[in-house]
Amino acid sequence: MLLNLFRFLMPRDDVFVPAFAAQAAKAVEAAQAFRNVLADAANAEAHHETLIRIEREADEVNRTTVGSIHRVFITPFDRGDILALTNGLDDIIDLMKTGSRRILLYRVPVMPPMLAMADCIVRACEQLRDGMPLLSDIAGNAARLAAVRDAVDAIESEADRALQAGLDEVFGGATTSPGHKLMVELVYEGIEAVADRCEDIVDLIHGIVIEQV
Repeated sequence: MLLNLFRFLMPRDDVFVPAFAAQAAKAVEAAQAFRNVLADAANAEAHHETLIRIEREADEVNRTTVGSIHRVFITPFDRGDILALTNGLDDIIDLMKTGSRRILLYRVPVMPPMLAMADCIVRACEQLRDGMPLLSDIAGNAARLAAVRDAVDAIESEADRALQAGLDEVFGGATTSPGHKLMVELVYEGIEAVADRCEDIVDLIHGIVIEQV
């Protein structure tokens, strides 16, 4: 409580929330490119290159934010949480790049559940983008931040259901080879990892809200 009061009274350099917002906006761009890798096979390589460019731009924001953690005297909340949040947002895009590489490497047929999961990722990233500015007033926006968390949790559950449907289709009677089934499973796991990381981010934000309110 005293630390929160001290942070409130002391002047501070509010560079972090705009940086989080910028990272989350890049995550939306990356999610759209990631979905395009799946949806537009003829131009998948070009969409992957777009994703790589976005990932590099997001990395620059992440590096600047990490540097600011050591430069700024008064931070809006715990430095460890700031580091976890900026690195978590960075991870989302890194996982998209990894998943995109798997798609290009294995060249398995794109299944409807894969696209459904990619759509979920776009929506989850949009929720994160819209939620990041709310961190400028955590106490005042606690209810809205909780709504963002609930929305991302629901989207992640939707992605899980699509994943299960896809795996059931692959392993529930298809006469393809074990090697093919493994490659399809790895592609699904790569997509799932992105959705899971989005949920991790809102869980982290929930912990920050609990500490601040």
